[in-house]
Amino acid sequence: MKLEELESKYNYKFPTLFTMLWNDGMLDWMNGRTTPFSSDESWEKSIYPIIKENPPLLLHSGGLDFELLTSQGMYDFTFDELWDIETHEFIPFAITKEGTVYAFYPNIKTNGESAIVCIWNDMNETEVLAKNFEDFIFRKMLESVYDIDTEDLFVDYKESEFEGYRADLLNDLRTISPYLKASYVTILNEIYNRKEVLKGMFSYGLLTQQELAQLIQTHLAFNELDAVFEHEID
Repeated sequence: MKLEELESKYNYKFPTLFTMLWNDGMLDWMNGRTTPFSSDESWEKSIYPIIKENPPLLLHSGGLDFELLTSQGMYDFTFDELWDIETHEFIPFAITKEGTVYAFYPNIKTNGESAIVCIWNDMNETEVLAKNFEDFIFRKMLESVYDIDTEDLFVDYKESEFEGYRADLLNDLRTISPYLKASYVTILNEIYNRKEVLKGMFSYGLLTQQELAQLIQTHLAFNELDAVFEHEID
């Protein structure tokens, strides 16, 4: 599918960074595959081993339950009947296993770029995460090393645990670095390479809640940051 088809469907012009990543295959978690899996196939067995070492955007650093929608998934996305899409313009691009959706939100723009929002699946709340797509990527990559559930981590990294996760995060950072501003890359590189792993009773991390909040406020602040609004029909 061409990006222009999505732009026509949503009557929306994607930002330059998104377009660059699209053209370079950095938004394709399927490695070009469009056909269904057979009974003895799965994404984990058939696709992931191929893309693991040179990962597309946020493959590991998006969080353990995050996934980018395929181009067809974006095109065919079905809005919940309760969503007020007459008032709120959403262009979905990612989803979690629980059904929380990440989307461009043209209702809020900064320097011509749409904000990124998180539409919670289990409540009538949408949260503004970033003023643009680049800031969203940076925020997700920061959050990926804060308060990581040990049980969730053990599922994917049974033998290597946190150090295996760190190695995958560093691969994510390597492949996305050419597209991000240098200051973001420097910060992420320093954090991802920290020797001290913060271990709690139920979680791992490389930065504290206070440091995460300070980084977000320092580098991502704008008027609507972290604002929450209802998105369902009254």
